[in-house]
Amino acid sequence: MSWKIALLVALINAFLTALVTVPVADKLMEVHNVSNFEGKRGYAIGFVFIPAGFIGGFLLGLLGTKLAHAAEWAQFWKAAGFAVVLGQGALFSIAGLSLASVPRPPVIDGQPLILQLEVLVPMDRITPEARMTDGIRISVYAGDKDNRYANVDTSAFKQEGGTFIVPATATLNSRSFQRSVSFHIGTETWLAYDLQLPAKPTEKDSAWTEPKPMHEARTAVSNRTLTDVLIRYRVVKTAKAKE
Repeated sequence: MSWKIALLVALINAFLTALVTVPVADKLMEVHNVSNFEGKRGYAIGFVFIPAGFIGGFLLGLLGTKLAHAAEWAQFWKAAGFAVVLGQGALFSIAGLSLASVPRPPVIDGQPLILQLEVLVPMDRITPEARMTDGIRISVYAGDKDNRYANVDTSAFKQEGGTFIVPATATLNSRSFQRSVSFHIGTETWLAYDLQLPAKPTEKDSAWTEPKPMHEARTAVSNRTLTDVLIRYRVVKTAKAKE
């Protein structure tokens, strides 16, 4: 292997890989919802991804030259071809793996789904603060990349006998096998429930479940304490969410 050929191929491949890295990295950050506030994407591309692409392209250029056994200038284009294939192959393989990690929302008939919840709370647990904005909070956890607050509709609070009904909705953003609901009243009440919902819900999951007791969230899994607060739920296609 000629080091003159290797260095020239490596430099060409480094510049080419860094150049292609720019639009690929920008698109991936957009897909991963990376904010561009105050030029965050630009800084990441300029100070992280371009240098990484340059260094990776340079090293793969050396490897391509070695694999091509380029000892003469007549073998330059063969070495350059090997280097480009290695560089672009590595770049788009990494991009593909990154895209594969993006959560995919479940759908029914091609329509995204909303999780509708109703928490049935005995009236003796309802304080005046509970009826105020953010007095009651509900969150749905489906993984580190899918953990957010549900929309609690305070205008739809209602009382039926001795039960206070708290309605809420949350979008299903990922095909997770584990989804859990956390229910808070102020800072004193913290309850939880593990939803019995498949990763990809079907039409049968659009029917309301039977009310099930929530458990104290502060207790260990092996010693869960069930409570008198009940929860029921169903999934609804986005187009039908306002019915």
